[in-house]
Amino acid sequence: MYTIAPISELIKNKWIQAADSIDDLERQVCDFFGISSLDETLQLDVNFRYSEHREPEETSRIAWVKRVENIAKQQEIASFERKKLEAAIPEILACAKQVESIVQIPKLLADLGVHFIIVPHLSKTYLDGAAFYLNSNPVIALTLRYDRIDSFWFTLMHELAHIFLGHQGAYLDNLDALEENDEERAANEKAADWLINPQTLNEFIITNKKVFSRKVVEEFAQNQNRHPGIIIGRLHYDKLVPHKNLRPLLVKVSPILGHSTDNFCDSKLDIPQIAEAPTNHDD
Repeated sequence: MYTIAPISELIKNKWIQAADSIDDLERQVCDFFGISSLDETLQLDVNFRYSEHREPEETSRIAWVKRVENIAKQQEIASFERKKLEAAIPEILACAKQVESIVQIPKLLADLGVHFIIVPHLSKTYLDGAAFYLNSNPVIALTLRYDRIDSFWFTLMHELAHIFLGHQGAYLDNLDALEENDEERAANEKAADWLINPQTLNEFIITNKKVFSRKVVEEFAQNQNRHPGIIIGRLHYDKLVPHKNLRPLLVKVSPILGHSTDNFCDSKLDIPQIAEAPTNHDD
């Protein structure tokens, strides 16, 4: 049982309950993974590859994916059409101007047929986000490992880019150490360009001669309809501004997304739903 999942973390995070007997604990673990006995192969609806000899980090990643999958199965969302997602990107990005607007993201994505879930990562998994399909609907899951507005928006747009670009399979992303492949590079580039127009950014950098005050950053952010934390995060990433500078702009997003975050406390998980999920869309 302990080779399948990090049992102590599952209990700590209330994904299963502490048990008085091994039999009860085994039953809960089987229910969590959707198997009838520990001898069965784990049934993940996600196209997620893992080795026969599971390492601790890998079992934690599998458990995290299963938690995301289990929550997604409880959500009622619209049917998905990629063209409608493509058309809605500007509306999604309109929420990037003020941190408070992030609260609109779960409903926006649900209306587009995209599951949106926040499940904090488990120990030693170092995940930032994931994108995969559950039946015909995309799932985007974030961990908020870095609870900052720049990280939230880049991770969200990176995972959306996988869906937008038609990438198939499962993507479990540690954005500090992405796998070197064409799809990850394409998702990174698309996310960066969505958030800040590359030509406009280059002109901004040249104009200010690599000297960026808070006022300059805030004015540029205002002109681009972006929160200044997104701008300074990009300047930090590009090493144009020291990481220690202007960090107050990197505001937290977790207080805004409490109702969409998996519960690591006693509060009930609030899963956004649509009263009636339509079976089709008219163009």
